[in-house]
Amino acid sequence: MVESRRSTRFQKNVMVVILATSDFLMVGLAQGLGQSILSKWEISFFSIPATLISALVFVGIFALIGLYEPDHLLGGTAEYGLVFQGCTYGLVSLVVMSYLHSELLMLRDWLLLSWVLTIFLVGAARFIIRRMFFSWRRSRGWLIPKTIVVGVSEHSIMVTRQLMEQSAGIEIVGFLDEFLPIGSMVMADLRVLGTPDQILEIAINHRVEQVILFSNAVAWETFRDTMSQSGYKIGYRLYLSPGFYEIMTSSFEVTHKALVPLLKVKPARIKGVDWLLKTALDYSLGIFFYFLFIPVNVLIALAILFTNGKPIYTRQQVLGINGEIFWSRKFRTNYQGGVRRRLDNPELNNKIQTGRSDFRIGSFLYQTGLDKLPQLWTVLQGKLSLVGPRMNAPGDTYFESEEYHPSLLTVKPGWTGPWAVWGAHSLAEEKRLNLIYIRNWTIWSDLQILFQTFRLSIIRHNSHK
Repeated sequence: MVESRRSTRFQKNVMVVILATSDFLMVGLAQGLGQSILSKWEISFFSIPATLISALVFVGIFALIGLYEPDHLLGGTAEYGLVFQGCTYGLVSLVVMSYLHSELLMLRDWLLLSWVLTIFLVGAARFIIRRMFFSWRRSRGWLIPKTIVVGVSEHSIMVTRQLMEQSAGIEIVGFLDEFLPIGSMVMADLRVLGTPDQILEIAINHRVEQVILFSNAVAWETFRDTMSQSGYKIGYRLYLSPGFYEIMTSSFEVTHKALVPLLKVKPARIKGVDWLLKTALDYSLGIFFYFLFIPVNVLIALAILFTNGKPIYTRQQVLGINGEIFWSRKFRTNYQGGVRRRLDNPELNNKIQTGRSDFRIGSFLYQTGLDKLPQLWTVLQGKLSLVGPRMNAPGDTYFESEEYHPSLLTVKPGWTGPWAVWGAHSLAEEKRLNLIYIRNWTIWSDLQILFQTFRLSIIRHNSHK
């Protein structure tokens, strides 16, 4: 990784300045465009000083709701949700300004149009800026703070591996542990740098900006002492991983009962704006694919009927989101038993012998994934997603390891998913990929998996011509 010449703090300040300047310009442009559109594209800003003041108010609102906080930047669709929230608050501020200054006559049409334009322009500009900083992260090592992990356990090692493999934008420099000797190799090139009571000294020596504390991997006294330091100006951000990584569902909300903070477990992982985006993708592409493949479905059904007879379809009970049971249908292939489909595997023919027959059409359908086309109707019924974890029946051995069970049921199962295209070499690896997908979901990961699914399906089809 290319080491940046500047500190991460300076880089974050640069990003905040760029984002604030962009937001200011986009808000002003949106209000000007709204005025011009309503006046038939005549450039006649109602008041340049008023536009500048309202743009500054918008930027101030964005700052107050956290749109310039480092944890909200480069972190997924939550940033765009905050953009929508901030623009809505800004709209309210414009209405208030119109009452405070009687000279500012603001039409309802202009308010609505400028609100829509502001959301679009600010969001689009931030999208471009994010791409720029992601590029700088890869090429220059920008915005990658050094981090140490406190506590060595299977849980902490798994999370650290996930943070490293999924390009989370951090650089793990080592571990602190009170049980392993200093210098012990933990994973890859990461060693034990010292004990938790040396955290301040090690953080200064390694220029650490973040510390991740795993509460279930340290003694209670160590946890207490480390947490007690968080009230002081210690020069680094302290993050707490509460443990039980695999047995807990993927999303929580902090609530208060009689001033007591509690973690509320959410039964569904993908909520809010993320749910809206994923649902829109499922139904828009689901409808498109369903009607696109109607002729293919008819041809496959006739081919099965005339070459091998009935039944044309097979049905199976499947566990859906929150454990809801529904029926899934696909074309009959005569593949049965513990077969795990992987489109990415070039040696697939050698790995799907279980339950194989001489049904040539079934073999072709299975290897190309075309046997799953009838499941597009289940997507339109809202029980299945285009992308998600593998569908499994109640009592499937896939859930023998109960620690995976809750997280896998917090999202809809998928027509395709990471299990088909990301190269799982074992059942445990497949589960880990599904958990990574669930905990790091973005609309872009769904689009990437769909693209890889069609690409690999075409490759499999061409290899069997």
